[in-house]
Amino acid sequence: MIELTVIRHGILALALLTPSSLLLAIEQQPRQYDIELLIFENLIAADNGEVWPADYSDWFEESVDETVSPITGAEPRQYLEDSSLRLGAERNALGKSSRYRPLAHFGWRQTVLDRTQARAFEIPRENRTASYVDGTVRVAVERYLHLYLDLQLHPANQRIATRAGELNDELPEIRLTESRRMRSKEVHYFDNPRFGVIALITPYESPAPAAEPAPEVTPDNTQP
Repeated sequence: MIELTVIRHGILALALLTPSSLLLAIEQQPRQYDIELLIFENLIAADNGEVWPADYSDWFEESVDETVSPITGAEPRQYLEDSSLRLGAERNALGKSSRYRPLAHFGWRQTVLDRTQARAFEIPRENRTASYVDGTVRVAVERYLHLYLDLQLHPANQRIATRAGELNDELPEIRLTESRRMRSKEVHYFDNPRFGVIALITPYESPAPAAEPAPEVTPDNTQP
């Protein structure tokens, strides 16, 4: 009788603990997110004394094998269709502005891991215009989401003013290197005097499976 009581208590305790344990296990599973970036150029330079150093990195740039993915070893990113992008209103507003010009607008879906496992994502090469931005983006999650940007603007007009007001023919390094804790479903802004980024991270929810139609019931007309 004592053994039966112990077994019953054990089953009850297991039943009480299992839902919370399952919930914790589910919460600890890596989640997929849709990451969307809208990159724009500031057409009216307001450097306010900012001095951009000369950039010599292109002189030593090694040849890149176009057949090798820049995210080798990482989970493949799934690019979002244009119809799935959520920053269309912001892009349209920038496109109509005389002060700003959109340079790139794209998004992708990926599993977001912790900082030690998160891999950098290179800005797609096809998103280049007269002025363009390249660099890397990294998204990680610890307790909160974090976005890491390391981007460089290559302006159409490479000549920029020096501190003395003279034009400098050396290539400028106009860089935006910033990290920030992010709230999902909220729009975040990153910028420097020459270009900026509007970012949005949204949790991806897989669509619920379609319900199977109920079988049709054929009336039985055999009864008198």
